[in-house]
Amino acid sequence: MRADPLKLMVVTGSRADWGYLSVPVGLMRQDSAFDISIVATGQHLDPRSGGTISDIERDGIAVAARVDMGLGDDSPLAVTRSMAQGLSGMAEVVNRLAPGLMFILGDRYEVLAAASAALIARIPVVHLGGGDVSEGAIDDAIRHALTKLSHLHFPTSAEAAARIVQMGEDPARVHSVGSTGLDRLLKVLIQPRDAFFASIGVVSRARNLLVTMHPATLSANPLGDAEALLSALAQFGEEMGLIFTGSNADAQGQALTDKVKQFVSTRSNATFHASLGTERYINAMAHCDAVVGNSSSGLYEAPSMKRPTVNVGSRQDGRLKAKSVIDCAGDPQAIRTAIETALNLDCSTVISPYGDGRASERIVDILRMIEHPEALLHKRFHTPARLQDGRHDRT
Repeated sequence: MRADPLKLMVVTGSRADWGYLSVPVGLMRQDSAFDISIVATGQHLDPRSGGTISDIERDGIAVAARVDMGLGDDSPLAVTRSMAQGLSGMAEVVNRLAPGLMFILGDRYEVLAAASAALIARIPVVHLGGGDVSEGAIDDAIRHALTKLSHLHFPTSAEAAARIVQMGEDPARVHSVGSTGLDRLLKVLIQPRDAFFASIGVVSRARNLLVTMHPATLSANPLGDAEALLSALAQFGEEMGLIFTGSNADAQGQALTDKVKQFVSTRSNATFHASLGTERYINAMAHCDAVVGNSSSGLYEAPSMKRPTVNVGSRQDGRLKAKSVIDCAGDPQAIRTAIETALNLDCSTVISPYGDGRASERIVDILRMIEHPEALLHKRFHTPARLQDGRHDRT
């Protein structure tokens, strides 16, 4: 065992990834084997996204550094410039904090900037959530790039672990632990129904939907699915309660959010929150009848909450999906039909494909055993056994 604490620099860029990082971070903060520094960037520092850095501070955690990416408009050019600013800022922070490991999650461009800075600074990277597939967004390529920039892997499923090994990573460094998002579900106190709806400023209807849409960043029309969804929701009228949360800071993300705000402004049955925070988001899932949109939370957390999901469009194509997930095209009638089906779906026996809610414990146990993090820097490409006999050669 190590004589001194292992210094981890944890990078978080939004309310979404903090929901997944908060439980393992909380366990490590209570353990003398670790010295944790939180670095906030991306949407956490964007007032338009609800000032979500407060989500971290509400957990009683001081933020060691803030890397402002200068998020402005949501054009591809502006997002690329934000990545460049993020890379420069992360390089400064890595140099100052001098961590033993960088701890990241997922598939976001701000995380790609952080991992790139770690690569140049010779800091090993621990990656949560690699090996997943989401074919309808640029996140898919970023996630796989992060796998190759990382040195220790904690995928959410056996299927994802197999993909990481397929990419040449050492199987001994790939640990299928499940999703830490399910760990968070077990720790959240569910409010009484009336108290929750009062907290978000809307009257509960007989039926209520939790709605989150992000741009389909690989589509020729990234807002098309969102426009179709709003058209479908308008057909239900005032009898359906609608709780919208904000979009990611993707290209066209602000334009999408503006459309949602306009829709909500004309309807007394709808409310918009740039961020509900992890606690209230989980409460929203608990008190709503279905999760609708194209957020990964509809695939990861909703099945464990025994809630149906209407997954709109192609953004999440390729991900593992429980039987409670209903896929539909970005077409108003298809979406309406899928919502009606979801509202009549019995999800009481649904089992999540993403673990048992103990992923964080497994992660911390593995990290605690690392004596020499610098040794992780040296990687060999491991050719999967099925390719070693030349069957991939089509010449």
